[in-house]
Amino acid sequence: MKPKIILWDIETSHNIVAAFQLYDANISHQAIFQERYIICGSWKELDKNGVKAVSVLDDHKRFKKDISDDYHVVKKLHEVLSDADAVIAHYGDKFDIKYLNTRILYHGLDPLPPIKQIDTYKMAKAKFLFNCNRLDYIGQFLGVGRKIKTSLDLWLGCLDGDEKSLKKMVRYNKQDVRLLEDVYKRLEVYCANKINMNMFKDFDCCPYCSSANIQSRGYNVAKTTKSKRYHCQDCGGWSSGNKVIR
Repeated sequence: MKPKIILWDIETSHNIVAAFQLYDANISHQAIFQERYIICGSWKELDKNGVKAVSVLDDHKRFKKDISDDYHVVKKLHEVLSDADAVIAHYGDKFDIKYLNTRILYHGLDPLPPIKQIDTYKMAKAKFLFNCNRLDYIGQFLGVGRKIKTSLDLWLGCLDGDEKSLKKMVRYNKQDVRLLEDVYKRLEVYCANKINMNMFKDFDCCPYCSSANIQSRGYNVAKTTKSKRYHCQDCGGWSSGNKVIR
């Protein structure tokens, strides 16, 4: 048995606001003509094939009535994340999960269950010293890929309800999830693992990749205890044994 770990990402629209000038603007919430909404969301299960997506286009009845109606998108993402043991996103703790919660609240849906969250932005910032912690930069730096190039015109097209722009946004969103998985796999063995694979196996294994190909390499020593230290011969991750030696 393996935990169900979902990589995910969302794309949101701009707020539409009234402003007297384009510089040094201090815009009041009273100037909001239209709240931003979730255009689309994409996800995939870790180590499984295929990226899935949902967008405002998927419910044509709602879309024709109001292009900013993201109820279908929010409901689907709610279902996907509720079924996960853990979720992975880039800058997800600060943005994705909070904004999804905001839209869940707006649409009157039940709260998401407690879910273990893994944020690759936090992993990058805590353990490394990249010149930039953006997903696109890290992907290029590690040689695993990059985001699809876009311009402001794409977001404006989505705001205008242009179906071609919306479909392009979904493709952009899906590539973000593919890149997220590749970056996560490179970072995870250098960072404290959030999901211990040992908890889902009936034999000792690597807590990162669940491989049984581990070797004992010395000890991890604390002030009053020590435990065996293991090195995975497949992913290279280091871990401690469950048995504490006093």
